[in-house]
Amino acid sequence: MRRFRKTSPKSVFILIASISTLASTASIAANVAAAAPQSKLVANANAIDSAAKQITRTVANESLKTISTKDKESSLGEGFVIERLEDDGPIVMPAKIVSEPAPGTRVEEREPAAETPPAVTDAHVKPTSDTKSAHVAHEKQAESVKSEKALQWLQNGNKRFLKKANRTDGKSQNDRERLAKGQHPHAIVLSCSDSRVPPETVFDQALGEIFVVRTAGESLDSSVIASLEYAVEHLGPRLLVVMGHTSCGAVTAAIATKDGESAGSPSLDLLVADIKPRLPSRGPAGATSQAVEIESSANAQGVAADLIKRSTIIRDRVEKGDLVIKPALYYLDSGVVKFY
Repeated sequence: MRRFRKTSPKSVFILIASISTLASTASIAANVAAAAPQSKLVANANAIDSAAKQITRTVANESLKTISTKDKESSLGEGFVIERLEDDGPIVMPAKIVSEPAPGTRVEEREPAAETPPAVTDAHVKPTSDTKSAHVAHEKQAESVKSEKALQWLQNGNKRFLKKANRTDGKSQNDRERLAKGQHPHAIVLSCSDSRVPPETVFDQALGEIFVVRTAGESLDSSVIASLEYAVEHLGPRLLVVMGHTSCGAVTAAIATKDGESAGSPSLDLLVADIKPRLPSRGPAGATSQAVEIESSANAQGVAADLIKRSTIIRDRVEKGDLVIKPALYYLDSGVVKFY
């Protein structure tokens, strides 16, 4: 690959003059060659070669004279340096090559590589040496997770939620692709549909870790019970949490709706009729607890009891010791989940 020297105007002039001298020398040598013997031709060729090398050195030296170490940037322009080659004299080279898009050219940004979930070191999953992700280990263990361990994971998650130390794993593209092949949640959570009570957030759980069913006031009907039975029968969790919350609108509506009155529609009437029997009796004044805490807690515990009565599958699992149902109450103001 050839490299081109950058020379001063003075050097160019010397170069032209030197080339003319070289041409004249070559012409004379050619004339002499016609009549000279072979030995003289060789001597003349050597002389010509020596003269050519002398011309190259002269041009190189003149180039260096025009550029001093002090002012080389101003002479060549910013970003150039001088390199000295062993046999080819000094040449001018760019200090670095910067690639920039042409004006008006749109540069497309590449998406960052999929994040690799970090290993979880708390009590949720014990990291193992042969797993790439804590969730891979979780998936393998899920079907054999005891209810006590699953409950501990939820409690630990709620503590992280309160401390704003939420996990960052379990939500990557790799996790989504892995979970597309199947789910193995370690717990089932039946909670209220209230937008302020998302179980995955409250318990700081990642994709595929808890099976969630949500209805207003944790109310029960055939669809809700069937969803819970499916999870118990086919997914293998040994813990079922029924979580109510303070200031529950469904509980408040059930309290406010008097016997014989309509809650506003046939569907709402069914909702109120399901919740009312679980509420504690009120005194003569009819006052409720602050943020209907007592009533909401009683409703959650009543739902847990009703599930055993209304579902053969759930009742059999509980009687065999394969399933534990834990009522709980989420406090909207503090974020704390209290288990009963």
